[in-house]
Amino acid sequence: MWDHYLVKEPTEYMVGTEEVALLKIDRDLRLAEAMADDPLWLRKLAGSETTEKLCGDALEVLHTLETHQLMGPRAAEAYAVIRSAVDGTPVLETMMRFGAPGLDASPDPVLRRGSWWRAKILRANAELGQINGPWKDGYEDSLRTLRRRAIVNGSVILILGLGGLFFLPRTLHRLAGGLREQPRGYAGAWTPALGLTVFMLGTLAWIGFVAMLDLGVRGVIGLPPLMAVMLDTAARMLPSLIVIGFLFKQPSHAIRVMGLNRAPHSRMILGMFALLMLVDRVLRWIPGAAGDGEPGGGLSLAEAGINGLIFSVVSACIVAPIAEEILYRGVLFRSLGNRLGILPAAILSSVIFASIHFYGLYGFVSVAVFGFACALLYAATGSLVTVILLHALYNLSIKLPEWWFYHAKLDW
Repeated sequence: MWDHYLVKEPTEYMVGTEEVALLKIDRDLRLAEAMADDPLWLRKLAGSETTEKLCGDALEVLHTLETHQLMGPRAAEAYAVIRSAVDGTPVLETMMRFGAPGLDASPDPVLRRGSWWRAKILRANAELGQINGPWKDGYEDSLRTLRRRAIVNGSVILILGLGGLFFLPRTLHRLAGGLREQPRGYAGAWTPALGLTVFMLGTLAWIGFVAMLDLGVRGVIGLPPLMAVMLDTAARMLPSLIVIGFLFKQPSHAIRVMGLNRAPHSRMILGMFALLMLVDRVLRWIPGAAGDGEPGGGLSLAEAGINGLIFSVVSACIVAPIAEEILYRGVLFRSLGNRLGILPAAILSSVIFASIHFYGLYGFVSVAVFGFACALLYAATGSLVTVILLHALYNLSIKLPEWWFYHAKLDW
């Protein structure tokens, strides 16, 4: 944490950063083109930006890749075409000026998948009568597909948020009541020192395990999907299993004390989800919120394809909510609240929760707000199942739309 937040060292990007950055630039630019004539409210619903803004952002990303010597032929080609769009100069002339490789550079992979900048090159050559073919129909179909996906994604999230608004007044009332909850039972005897100690034991074990795991699989090519899911699950669950083993003699005891046996409050889950969506709209004004400084905007090649979808859902939407809620709310927040009170404990535990996730400013604030909401929900209901389900819904509302828009296959 110290190195990540306070030590300023040159950033090192993982292998595949260029590919995932180009993937995001391509899909975003296609969507902008597809929705150029749509009304503003529909573009906002779909999360579409203007082509001008996206081209400017893309040039910054490509410059970052060049600075870190990650710009290959495809990125150079993209840079030249996007630069021509920004400067208003002819595409082929700009490509020659910047020394972009052109159509002869790895034609099969590029032509088979297509891209926004490849379509611009093909269109420019078609105007000169040099290239003909069915590419245009495939490209136009890809624009319609992405537009439809983006609108469906935005509509589903909006419907969930609007539905939750009906339960928001009752949810806020219950949250206010939770602030007056007093420590009781076995967990009410946990001190902040005890909670922080077991939290650190679990976290340090996780850091060591992940470091060893990284060394072990770094040279492995084509790790089987099931093995990847199992290793990720082991890494995520390790801290929670350690704290449960330290604090409880029997698993059934942990289930009862943490409220894992209490029925979920579905209306409060929807109410909190609506509240989080409203807060997120405000947080989007934070500078850099769209991409948060990463060339790929937080996307990962590990989530590509059907196997990537399975990995993403299991990891982020099933295992992570269970493991993190046990650790951060079930133990850390509970032990801090016994001495500090509900509100200070919620603030402190959410700051720790956000700090461990290693995001930029928008990501840090967003995760901290989410952790704070989860802590208050736990205090109000005493049901860790309720908090786990909110966590799962929140992650699912991010991962599924993200996969469908960026990782699901396009014909061109």
